[in-house]
Amino acid sequence: MYKLILIWLLLISHTSIATETIRVRGSQSEHDSTHNYYVGLIELAFDKINKPIRIQFAPYMVQERALLELQSKRLIDLYWAGTDQQRESELGVVPIPLIKGLLGYRVFTIHQDKEPLFSQIKSLESLKSITLCQGQHWPDTDIMLAAGLSVITNVVYENMFKQVYVDRCKAFPRGINEAFSEVASRKQIMPKLKVFDDVILHYHFPMYFFTHKDNMQLIDDLKSGLMLAIKDGSFDKYMQTHPTTKHLFPLSKWKKKTILTIDNPFLSQSTPIEDKELWITLGNNK
Repeated sequence: MYKLILIWLLLISHTSIATETIRVRGSQSEHDSTHNYYVGLIELAFDKINKPIRIQFAPYMVQERALLELQSKRLIDLYWAGTDQQRESELGVVPIPLIKGLLGYRVFTIHQDKEPLFSQIKSLESLKSITLCQGQHWPDTDIMLAAGLSVITNVVYENMFKQVYVDRCKAFPRGINEAFSEVASRKQIMPKLKVFDDVILHYHFPMYFFTHKDNMQLIDDLKSGLMLAIKDGSFDKYMQTHPTTKHLFPLSKWKKKTILTIDNPFLSQSTPIEDKELWITLGNNK
């Protein structure tokens, strides 16, 4: 009997020691409906390699601050963000697109009164006359400016929805995986906010997990776990069932949309855009 109790205590002690704590940022606001998608992917990856983890949430911080915290090994261990060459050179990266590239398909969060304006957009040239909101430290901003689009920036995520609502800008381009749940979560406070998706702006833009360059074990664990999930189909199943991404399926629903493609000159040449296991392509690009 005493031997069994000792074995049980040793097992409990071993499990406690083996559990890894991963610190991530908190959500951007109470309406940040996509935050738990990425937290769930972390859990899925570690479940695939049978490694216990505990996720600890740090206070929310803007993107530039979060990346600095990663570099300094301070408040967070892991951050998910759109990539560019500079980020990949300064940080450790898990080079697996977390939404299979769908972050680069941008629909437009607008005030419903602006729908007639957006219904007239048929080309990239016509989109250039419309002022868009984007985050001040987001790679998207540089991508859109490089394509000649009109962009005003704000450092606060929630403020960009407010700017759309009071006509400070005409639209807030959001990832096709983000916009619908974001609008739904603000239905009470912004009832005339809506998603316009007849026209979609597209550029190659993967969302990656980033960490400090020295965190090689964390990088290897996430890469191994996510690749196992991709190989066995559980990654796709996760996307097809998660509340923030399930509306994207079946993918055939996007075939008749007008998709305007622009270049991303800040994308690393090592980006695996030809790997069909890692990327989803929508519609007929123009």
